[in-house]
Amino acid sequence: MPIDNKKRGIFYPDGRIIPYKMPNDYRKQSSANSCGNCGMFSNRRFYCGVHNSMEVRDTWTCNSWRKRRIKRDD
Repeated sequence: MPIDNKKRGIFYPDGRIIPYKMPNDYRKQSSANSCGNCGMFSNRRFYCGVHNSMEVRDTWTCNSWRKRRIKRDD
């Protein structure tokens, strides 16, 4: 398996720090598969249940994105 040495930046474009628990493949996303509609994302707390991290942006994504199967009130 090839090693991906490409590192993401440690800051969002607005200067806030990206949580250190987020993987290197965490990136800005323009398609429908973003954190905001991931089954493991809480809109109320901006929390990622996959990476156990707060301050996650709903318009970003990573390769661990999961389809939200039920409609829930975050």
